[in-house]
Amino acid sequence: MKNNKICNFCKCTETPENKIIQTEKNTICRACAETALYLMDVQDISETIQNTQNKQSEDTPIDTLKKENFKMPKDYKKILDDFVIGQDDAKKVLSVAIFNHIKRIKNPELKIDKSNVLFIGPTGSGKTYLAETISKHLDIPLAIVNTTSLTAAGYIGEDVASVLERLWKDAGEDVQKAEKGIIFLDEIDKIATAGGGTRNKDVSGKAVQQELLKILEGDIVKIYPEGSNKNRKAGTPVEINTKDILFIAGGAFVGLKDKPGVQISALGQKNIKDNIQPDTEMLIDFGMIPEFIGRFPMITELEEIDKNAMVKIMTEPEGNIIEQYKTLFDLSNVKLNFDKKAINEIATIALDKKTGARGLRNVMENIMMDYMFNISEYSGEAVNITYSYNKFKLKA
Repeated sequence: MKNNKICNFCKCTETPENKIIQTEKNTICRACAETALYLMDVQDISETIQNTQNKQSEDTPIDTLKKENFKMPKDYKKILDDFVIGQDDAKKVLSVAIFNHIKRIKNPELKIDKSNVLFIGPTGSGKTYLAETISKHLDIPLAIVNTTSLTAAGYIGEDVASVLERLWKDAGEDVQKAEKGIIFLDEIDKIATAGGGTRNKDVSGKAVQQELLKILEGDIVKIYPEGSNKNRKAGTPVEINTKDILFIAGGAFVGLKDKPGVQISALGQKNIKDNIQPDTEMLIDFGMIPEFIGRFPMITELEEIDKNAMVKIMTEPEGNIIEQYKTLFDLSNVKLNFDKKAINEIATIALDKKTGARGLRNVMENIMMDYMFNISEYSGEAVNITYSYNKFKLKA
């Protein structure tokens, strides 16, 4: 009796319904052959889907800029209103800048120029906090750079490429995401040329402004994440295209408003009759080079914080400093209360420090230190902060 063929894969014997094909070395039944064809089709479909997803990812400038995040300028301002007291003009300018920044990102085929922003305002008025707040709620990478630490290439200190490296790291080392991010250049007035004017050469003033121009103008810049202070260009370079990065700069420009006729709100506005920009020239006299200032078409002034604003900063925004301390004490089963007069006096003391809203933390820590040190003694009780000279006598 003739032996039936056996499939090398499933070990079944040949039947009229399941024929077996035989080669010199192997055999395969019809069922196994059809299964193999099916699996190959599945693999092809899976690869097609994966390739499509990768292509969509490449076409999407920022994955986090989903449709629900593409709000109107008023929506961005509402976000800022929840966290920042006052500064309505600055909020409007920033909201419009962010709105247009996202439109540029979502429509790369359109040739729309950037509208970088320059904030002028006293220390502690909220310049940096505005940028931090909007960045968190948009999930756009943000690098905050204190420009006083920057020096021209070849000198000791951080060079301008380190600005982009910070943005790249904040973007999770995703180049594509970093190229659509925001860079906040803080203390920008500190890189004015030495002595004012633009004729002097100094490695932390005019030279740094010229180096920053490279990234402001949209160059492709190489960064070296593996580099060191001794050899900054060690390791594999990462290229970042800066043409779509939004730049926000902030500075106090102390003394600028003391000059006769200075109107911050008019900076950058062109005098059609005389074909000059007189107020921008005052920034140039301050020590900023014309090419640098020209890259910031949106210039706005932040108001100096007064006592009423300071009280609101302490009590109204989400996560305000009073609520933070109450939460800390709640974690130790202690109820913390501040009376109105105490809050007013804390605001007064903070204002006297001339450091704006950022001075609040120092004042509060000073006042609350003994309570926090002895917090175990207050467990299950309430601590009421009321104003008295002895309690508020700050340590030197």
